[in-house]
Amino acid sequence: MEVILDTNFIISCVKRKIDFIDRLRGEGFKVLVPKEVIDELKDLRLNVFHDDRVAIDFALEILNSKDIKKIKLGHKQVDESLIEMGNKGAYIATLDRAIRHSVPNKVLISDAKNDILIERA
Repeated sequence: MEVILDTNFIISCVKRKIDFIDRLRGEGFKVLVPKEVIDELKDLRLNVFHDDRVAIDFALEILNSKDIKKIKLGHKQVDESLIEMGNKGAYIATLDRAIRHSVPNKVLISDAKNDILIERA
């Protein structure tokens, strides 16, 4: 099983101190990060407050150090590509409402447990 990480999921996990990479791998997922998401993180880094910048820097460090496969989504917008891949069977790790409602298999963050939550169709 593959799980593709979205920008907001990564930042939120880092801020909440959730070890999302090891947790997802422990569930049997192959973790994929779109190069476009990494670019979004780098762009966001320039326009956020210090706490968010620190979280983004740490996220980029994690994504580079954990031997995570980087993929290219193509020429569509990131959200559109994630929805397309999610509808083809990939799990999408996101907090984005439009994406969550458009794909059958997703990984979310449970506020109650401060942990990830896997929803399968």
